[in-house]
Amino acid sequence: MARFTGSAALVASTLAFLVPGTAAQDSKYLKWDPATKTATFELIAGGEGGKSPFNFNGYTDGEADLVVPPGVSVVINFIQKDGTPHSAELIADRDPMPNMGGEAAIPRAYTNKVVEGLPQESKDVIRFTAPDSAGSYRIFCGVPGHGLSGMWIRFTVETAAKAPRFVTPAA
Repeated sequence: MARFTGSAALVASTLAFLVPGTAAQDSKYLKWDPATKTATFELIAGGEGGKSPFNFNGYTDGEADLVVPPGVSVVINFIQKDGTPHSAELIADRDPMPNMGGEAAIPRAYTNKVVEGLPQESKDVIRFTAPDSAGSYRIFCGVPGHGLSGMWIRFTVETAAKAPRFVTPAA
């Protein structure tokens, strides 16, 4: 029975990648060190291939989700590629969305110059510990108007997660 259950799970996870409209995983931006329980994510502001320059890794309006287990160390390597200043801050996943950055929902979960934004080709590192309980957040550009223009993706702390994953829309 255990062999069948494992095979069924493999088939189900494979089908999720093949069925149109289902989520896919994009791990080129994400590294996981199980020994130290550290998730390292490359967050690119103004990434190529986006519908708008107001994007993270090419995604807008919460269409991608960085999912992590509770209590893990999170390192976000922020890379600012766009000619317009951008920043990143983790805010609560609720409406109405603020017009600009303010107080982060998770301590230390923000770049420098949240409201002003960092200039093109700037880099910053965000380091924090994911909360110990499940929760939904947004990785949001705190420059006035940018988040409201769609420059945000989701950040989810999921108690069932054994390792982090970056979930993106299927092509």
